[in-house]
Amino acid sequence: MTHQTYYIQKCPICGRRLQVKTKYYGMTLMCRHCQGRFVAKDPASVFDDDTSSEDTRVDNALQNLEDKLEKSGIFSHSSIHGAH
Repeated sequence: MTHQTYYIQKCPICGRRLQVKTKYYGMTLMCRHCQGRFVAKDPASVFDDDTSSEDTRVDNALQNLEDKLEKSGIFSHSSIHGAH
């Protein structure tokens, strides 16, 4: 029998408390609620400051928006970033 270990981390986009398996630590995950992307990390990390958290939330929100626009067919990823 395998024992899974979890920890709780808030989604930086929607704030929902998520149960994250420890085996995913350091990996980029997607919130099942808002589809926001975030890196699984130790929520008690002494290296986490408000500035980097805010930057991460903004980056994740922009990525989430780009993904939704691309899925809707309104824009392609290349047109969002100006690639020709």
